Amino acid sequence: MKKIYISIVFFLFLQSCGYVPIYSVNQKINFYIESINFENSDDELSNYIDLNLINYTNKKDGKKYKIDANVQYLKTVISKNTAGKAEEYELISNISFTISSLEEIKKINMKEIFRINNFDDEFEERQYEQEIKKNMARSIVSKLLLQLSRFDDN
Repeated sequence: MKKIYISIVFFLFLQSCGYVPIYSVNQKINFYIESINFENSDDELSNYIDLNLINYTNKKDGKKYKIDANVQYLKTVISKNTAGKAEEYELISNISFTISSLEEIKKINMKEIFRINNFDDEFEERQYEQEIKKNMARSIVSKLLLQLSRFDDN
């Protein structure tokens, strides 16, 4: 019985369904980012975006883009308790990209919104907010790269 069970499991491991992620590493990217300039921006979020885009600035083949970005980050109070202490915040990032290539200039606006509850410990809240900013930056960069690849196809 064990031999049959092991052979079935072994057979299942050898068979694959052919699944390949849409944004796999194997995709060829025919563009690179020559420069990124951040104007009037939130420094922390801008640094996270810049770190996520660094792999696309080292490459020097394909179509080149220059990007000007304006990053705005807001932390607003949504609700307060009866004592007037904030209980829930909304983290909003508004990013405006101006992408210029040899042929044309394109403007892209993105907005990310995230809600968090107030923490008793300010240090933990600050750490959590930094993680949210990192995740926002990853999401923004993936959307930007998708737009650049579409921009490259046209």
